[in-house]
Amino acid sequence: MLQDVAARQLIVLCAVLLGVAAQAQQSTLSATTVANNPGSAFVYVPSTTVEGAIATGASSTTSLRTVTYWPALAGMGISQSTFTLAPCAVRSPHLHLRAAGLLYAYDADSLEVGFVTENGTAVTNTIASGASAVFPQGLIHYQFNSGCKNATYTISYGSELPGTQVVTQAMFNLPANVLAASLNIQTSAASELAGQIPTGRFVGGVADCAARCADSMGSLSTTGR
Repeated sequence: MLQDVAARQLIVLCAVLLGVAAQAQQSTLSATTVANNPGSAFVYVPSTTVEGAIATGASSTTSLRTVTYWPALAGMGISQSTFTLAPCAVRSPHLHLRAAGLLYAYDADSLEVGFVTENGTAVTNTIASGASAVFPQGLIHYQFNSGCKNATYTISYGSELPGTQVVTQAMFNLPANVLAASLNIQTSAASELAGQIPTGRFVGGVADCAARCADSMGSLSTTGR
């Protein structure tokens, strides 16, 4: 019994020491970053000339502020992305392996935010301008602009490189027979579906939303005559 207790205490101590060492390493890297960069390096201005820094699709756009595009973040343990999500567009379900995300809605009438817990429970909320939402690390989540005007928001992460994996794209990169068995469909159907998966970060035209917004715009046009 005493040996078991001692072993557990040793494991805890090792974990604490590793955590302290990792934090110290990050602090050293951060200090080096500060020392070796000019003052202008600590301001980021989005550029369309840097490949990958700005992604677009479905009339939506995101500007990525990770260490890949902003080297001054090295060792800081933070990053950020800004978004403009078109009416009825969805930021495809995805996950971040290395960080939680904190969303702040700058300008949004109806922004649906959701994630799926580890036990499979869906958590969904709809927010508007001035509200925030959190996405736990490693969980599948999405944003859906259910409003009829653009939604703009920013997400901050607890890592300079949070990593993004789009769920559908990852799934359909699996071998067709494995995917078919997992979805309980024929292999031919899995292969056919794979050819229809969007390749970008955004998808547009959620049908019921688009119809509602079209009716709303039509009503406004008629009223304005």
